[in-house]
Amino acid sequence: MRNRLIADAGSTKTDWTLIDAKGNSISRITTEGLNALLATPAEAEELLRNAKEKLGTAIAPEEIHYYGAGCATPAICKKMEEALRHIWNCENVTVSSDLLGAARALFGRKKGIACILGTGSNSCLYDGEKITANVPSLGYILGDEGSGAALGKRLVSDAFKGVLPEDIRESFIGWSNLTLEDILHRVYKGKAPNKFLASLVPFIKENIWNTYLYSLVLKELTIFFKRNIALYHGAHPYPVGFIGSVASSFENILREAASSQGYSVGNIMTSPMDGLIAYHTDPLD
Repeated sequence: MRNRLIADAGSTKTDWTLIDAKGNSISRITTEGLNALLATPAEAEELLRNAKEKLGTAIAPEEIHYYGAGCATPAICKKMEEALRHIWNCENVTVSSDLLGAARALFGRKKGIACILGTGSNSCLYDGEKITANVPSLGYILGDEGSGAALGKRLVSDAFKGVLPEDIRESFIGWSNLTLEDILHRVYKGKAPNKFLASLVPFIKENIWNTYLYSLVLKELTIFFKRNIALYHGAHPYPVGFIGSVASSFENILREAASSQGYSVGNIMTSPMDGLIAYHTDPLD
């Protein structure tokens, strides 16, 4: 086995870990997020160069395993592979979706339904080696149920349509320091509106004691199960695992939503990195 660089790239942040042959961490950093589908070649190259600089050049990786948001097609994966090879001068590069990374981190080489609940949401049926079925996420406009973007969208909509209780509405406006005009500009004309909407989730977390916000989260997470997990044929016997900030922030509510739909939730992780390190130091890898 050789030195390996593992990357978990989400829309909000990218975690990088360089490990030695025994799985010991040599260097571990976090950089800006990257969605390979949405980023320009220049943006991708800037992030990769920044990561290389932060990691240091004393020990070069001999293998690179990159799991990224937006790595949804062979063409996108190929472009990322070429960029990684160019920046690190490393030939042994594999690029896969962040969803496969989540599945490997959660289940290793066992079967399960792997889910991501962070800025965006996604899920897949995993056979212990590969993804065998995927209900498409469809992104923050058409899908992403249960995600940070979906929760932020619901919060903003309820606040300005007068559905949110008045005391919580006033608290939210004071906390965010945003006007309706500010929000409309950020959502419809700003860069990365999904990230902006997800950035409002900490307010929900801080005030989850409020019954309305609790119900808002429970409803959105229940919708995730109904519109994603339930669509996998024969899904109920499979263990369901989650990775992402929303899943870890609202773990108890997530388990309540799962139970109401007849599912059993196993591991819930904030980040897949430790699971990916274990996967890539397994002798079978």
